[in-house]
Amino acid sequence: MTKQIANLQSLRGMAAMLVVLFHLATIEGNYGHGYRLLSDIWTIGMSGVDLFFVISGFVMVTVTRGRFQSAGAGRRFLAHRITRIYPLYWFFSLLVLVVFLARPGMVKRSLQGGEVDLLGSFLLLPQDGLPLLMVGWTLIHEMYFYLVFALLLLFPERRLARLLGLWAGAVVCAALLLPASAGATLRLVTHPLTLEFIAGCLAALLIHRGIARFGWPCLGTGVMAWLAGYALHVHLGLGHEPSHWMRVLLFGLPAALVVYGLVALETARKTILPVWAARLGDASYSLYLSHVLVMGALARIGAGFASAGDPMLRPALLLLLLAAAVAFALACHRFIEMPLIRAARSVLR
Repeated sequence: MTKQIANLQSLRGMAAMLVVLFHLATIEGNYGHGYRLLSDIWTIGMSGVDLFFVISGFVMVTVTRGRFQSAGAGRRFLAHRITRIYPLYWFFSLLVLVVFLARPGMVKRSLQGGEVDLLGSFLLLPQDGLPLLMVGWTLIHEMYFYLVFALLLLFPERRLARLLGLWAGAVVCAALLLPASAGATLRLVTHPLTLEFIAGCLAALLIHRGIARFGWPCLGTGVMAWLAGYALHVHLGLGHEPSHWMRVLLFGLPAALVVYGLVALETARKTILPVWAARLGDASYSLYLSHVLVMGALARIGAGFASAGDPMLRPALLLLLLAAAVAFALACHRFIEMPLIRAARSVLR
């Protein structure tokens, strides 16, 4: 992590916590003995994924500056991303696979009747259902983005903005023409969520070209649009989980403004988020992959105790689940994630 994008590392931690809160509300609903302290409004935590996608686009442009058209740039880029994504993902996927084979009922396979594409799950390939490790669906989008971005490295860097614009236009046009019976791969390459990665890329280009004068207005507008847009969506009876184009509008565009705003403020040396948030950002990938497993396992155990249904104890129990997820992620980052990354990169040197 460079000093220039320290705020992004902190923002990663916040994005991960949004997703954790989203799933914490779901877990409470599953194991809460019919009583819920966290309402459906916490579904807004799903926007943490959109924030991750925008951050990813910003970071990819930043780490590849000056490396376009250099020998082996695409290969090195993909090798770096593969060793970052797959080792820890495989670690947790194998844990889930063991449980799935031994006790299938303990691994929810909603929407796909207990079926799972093992090869697609482990390789993060486009698939009709969810991968074995369900949060891995976002990594399928990430890997697609990395593959296309690796191809963009073959072109002159000065053309990147134009190429990103063409990519965005192709996504919009293809999505409008997409037949309802399209396969998983076609749905992936035309999915509106790709526009969130591209928005992050464009935000990075603005910053690197010295356009960083609108930090506070963009940050404030982004936060307000995120909250007000989602509240309006719920108020109009459109549900708590916006999808596709509506999701990009309500979550993706505000996320791009927030990312640009925070980096612009840091560039101007006005605002840097607290160090604790950056430390959480360091462990954000571990937290993202493990939190459902950790909280779900503890909630399943706790559900066996009569006190789990006591409304007076519910705040403490939820905080306990949250703390356990964060503590596990911090330990996982240090003792599992980083050693796995170092080992993988030593093999691919």
